[in-house]
Amino acid sequence: MTKNSIIAIAVFGTVWGFVEATLGNALHLLNLPFAGTILASIALIIILIARIYNPVKGSTLLMAVVAAFIKAISFSTVKLGPFVAIIMEGALIELIFILVGNRRTGFIFAGLIMALYPIVQTIVTKTILFGSNFVPVVLELAEGFSNKIGFNAGWWLLGLYLTAQIILPLTAAYIAWIIQARLSDRLDNELP
Repeated sequence: MTKNSIIAIAVFGTVWGFVEATLGNALHLLNLPFAGTILASIALIIILIARIYNPVKGSTLLMAVVAAFIKAISFSTVKLGPFVAIIMEGALIELIFILVGNRRTGFIFAGLIMALYPIVQTIVTKTILFGSNFVPVVLELAEGFSNKIGFNAGWWLLGLYLTAQIILPLTAAYIAWIIQARLSDRLDNELP
């Protein structure tokens, strides 16, 4: 790892952590839907662009550590949930880059993982907290809401939620791919 790699990890990790600490806290205070997905999508753009310009193995995980510590100290008390989530996001994307590489396929897989991870994490966490009846309760809630209204609104809302959870990170991965391609073209044209 070179001095430039360490600087890139520090800079991009700090940017990621700053976004998590400022925008993340604001979105969660406002209790907006998809706050976690929006933050994960922004983080994904930062991570993917950073990895193109710093393709050192382990750099994404190290950026996640920097971002997680910044997020942790942004609260008046340390919250373990956001800290672990940021580290897991960095670890999963690092694994994708090791397995697939920094190509378009890697970007797509990174977007897909960032889309599915919050869903799986929510199911696992809620099942641990509330027992194995959590998933059937959610399905019964959607069915009960649909029955009250008289049509399948609950199922449509659940489908809309899952679709948005998947589309936002995939769109972020696509945006990151376009940004890095344009930056690469611009840098190639400016160099002698």
